[in-house]
Amino acid sequence: MGVVRFVGRAVELGTLAGHARAVAEERRLRVVLLIAEPGRGASGLLEEFHRRTPGLRYVRAAPPRAAGAPPLWPWRRVLTELGGSSTVEDVWSAQAALSDAFAAAGPLLVALDDLHRADEATVTLLAEYADQPPATPTLIVAVVRPEVAEALPTGPAAYRVWLPGLSRDEVAEMLAGSVAWPVPEALATQLRRRSDGSPALLAAIAGQLRESDDGRRRVAVRWPETSTGLITERLTALPESARHVLGVASVVGREFDLSIVEEVAGDAALPALEAAIAAGLVRPVTDRVFTFDSALTRELSYDALGLTEAAGLHEAVADALLSVGARAGERAPTVAELAHHLVAAAVLGGEERLDRAVAATVASARAAERPVEAADAFAVAVELASRAQWSPGHLGRLLVAFGSAQLQAGRRDQARDAFAAAVRLGRQAKDAGLLAEAALAYGPRSGSGATAEPTDPQRATALTEALALLNSIEGADLSTVARLRARLALESTGAAARTLAEQSLAAARECADPRAMAEALLAQVEPDADQLRQALREASALDDGVLLSRAHRALAALSLADGDLGPADRQLAEVDGVPVIEVHRLLLAGKTSAARERALAGSDLETLAAYAGLRLIDGEPGDLAERLRDVNGPLWITAVAAWVARADGRDDLADALIEELVDQPLDPWTIAFLAAAEPGPDAANRLGALLSAYHGKWIVAGPATASAGPTALIAARLEPDPKRATAWLDDAARVVGHTPWLAWVRWERARLRADPQEVKSARSYAAERGLSGLVRRIDRFEPPDGRTLTRREQEVLELAAAGASAREIAERLVIGERTVETHLANIYRKLGVRSRVELVAHLRDSGRPV
Repeated sequence: MGVVRFVGRAVELGTLAGHARAVAEERRLRVVLLIAEPGRGASGLLEEFHRRTPGLRYVRAAPPRAAGAPPLWPWRRVLTELGGSSTVEDVWSAQAALSDAFAAAGPLLVALDDLHRADEATVTLLAEYADQPPATPTLIVAVVRPEVAEALPTGPAAYRVWLPGLSRDEVAEMLAGSVAWPVPEALATQLRRRSDGSPALLAAIAGQLRESDDGRRRVAVRWPETSTGLITERLTALPESARHVLGVASVVGREFDLSIVEEVAGDAALPALEAAIAAGLVRPVTDRVFTFDSALTRELSYDALGLTEAAGLHEAVADALLSVGARAGERAPTVAELAHHLVAAAVLGGEERLDRAVAATVASARAAERPVEAADAFAVAVELASRAQWSPGHLGRLLVAFGSAQLQAGRRDQARDAFAAAVRLGRQAKDAGLLAEAALAYGPRSGSGATAEPTDPQRATALTEALALLNSIEGADLSTVARLRARLALESTGAAARTLAEQSLAAARECADPRAMAEALLAQVEPDADQLRQALREASALDDGVLLSRAHRALAALSLADGDLGPADRQLAEVDGVPVIEVHRLLLAGKTSAARERALAGSDLETLAAYAGLRLIDGEPGDLAERLRDVNGPLWITAVAAWVARADGRDDLADALIEELVDQPLDPWTIAFLAAAEPGPDAANRLGALLSAYHGKWIVAGPATASAGPTALIAARLEPDPKRATAWLDDAARVVGHTPWLAWVRWERARLRADPQEVKSARSYAAERGLSGLVRRIDRFEPPDGRTLTRREQEVLELAAAGASAREIAERLVIGERTVETHLANIYRKLGVRSRVELVAHLRDSGRPV
């Protein structure tokens, strides 16, 4: 077992820190009564507070455990620690000596532990300080039990802080630090309830936990005898009938209603509870509601029951909850309560009992407020249904519901396992409906185009099998057929995708089902605005958040590709909780730094594409290579690699990667990265020709999750002819608005004109928008005045002027031929020429030495 470390307590630490600041600012003593049950970690809290406030001198004392100590013992210890004399006679002499010691010690934290054991004089002196605090920067924190809190001092300088048990998350963190494996939420919830979140109890049982404990069932633990001794004595002293009633009450819960206990235990319930109250084991909450004095008392009462007896009582309590809840004016049980008791009773076996437990657990899962709770409840239901030997069809459908809950809880792998199991059962039973349910439950392929996730073979196989089986059945449900075809279209590419999408739309129109229609429209390879607006109407009628999100994103992507930024942003504003959408909206608003921070939060392909788009706008790849290192598939990843290679000075690799891609069918998103990689003249011409088909468009990757700006801007960067490049920039300037791409338009225009004032203005504009990469790019710019060629460009120029071919230059300088072409293109641009002939003429006319 690992070391149990301090966790949580942020509120309490903050409260103590606030009092410490007040003491220092006011230079006046304060008394804080820290009210805590035993084992709540008050001592650990004080130690941690001392560790975090090294500016306070720390003195700690506690009353003696044994009788016979002189009065004022804790205060005497404090005086000794502060270097004073502990020979005080009464409260007043002690107060005078302590006040002098406090003043001499400077900022001071005095911790008085276990004050419930203190003598009357010790408490009286504390009350005096609370009533009349001296002008010394001293914080006194006294740890007391709740049962004596009311009798403790009040006064202008006294403050009370209640110390609750650890929260569920704090329990999980503490135990994880001890057992060295992640503690499931359900296990942390159970142990918090059973221990009142006591750090001491949790530390004592941590070594008994196993990694297989998931918390869905009660975990057997042995509580430490040091904590159970007194409770055991009190329980043993009760009559057997009273202990039985407490056993019934422990099955109901920490807090229990007398009506439920009476329904199970009969008339003996009230006398037994009176005896338990007298023994300090139970206390009343309201007229007919009681509670165990501690979670440990309830634990020991429950542990005294045999397994069969406990299961039988759980079933009896479930029946009592239903019976009592049916009476007028009585509280109805929650589905979670019923599920808890019926699952515990299911160990008794029997088909009816198991079915009843499954039904209650499924109802509890559907009523759960949090996805994790729903997924855990479905897991129990699946286990019970398997024990009850449900038919493949029924068990398979339960698995589909379980998998869907796992997806909602973010447990993708567990969800896929559940769907795969359901598919196997559907295949085994030749149940087309189950196969279709399981296949559709995987959800649609995320992303589209350049940001589409890789095709999922498991999902695609399930969809194909379900569709084939339905096609073999006369009168099969057309809505399901349409949806299966739509999902398969998303998994496919090229002609297959188009055919499946068209077939899906035909089936959806025939059955007129709004869900099928929405899915079919969203699966179209190149949907138009009317189709997407219809999909949005269908999704709105269904009130389906997932379909609505897909429709809004598709409409936004269409608007953005047409350069309609306002309508695109309005569509994106309707999509909640999707990080890549937030990134894109921040980008459209010109908040590039905030967008970059948000994009760093995810690792899926869509988010990576959004981050790549942000790097394009910034002007440098940065850490893009690292973030995309394990990503395979899309061509744009290779284009990014070419850009990274060029930025790192690995020109041969950049040229090879560009050459590998340039003759393939490329989308504009990939071309944007290749443009950033500074291709040679020939490759630039070919890429520019490909872009011509997208004239007037914006380059959007996927459903409006990333953008490389207007096509015209990329075309301008690829265009070697200054006049044509200027025309492209004029086109881009008309559509960029005040988005960050305006900085690039200004820079490219300034670069072409080589106007120092424009360059300076473009740099300022880029800096204001946080485009640090573009700023560095501008800083490296050297005007084309013939004196700014790099050393390598000067070498190429000398050989070219002497008549050497590109191949000969490459061989002489031991570089790639494509690299030579790139250098020549840069030389032409800098010297304002367009060919080798013009270059020679320029050198001759200018008298420039070569």
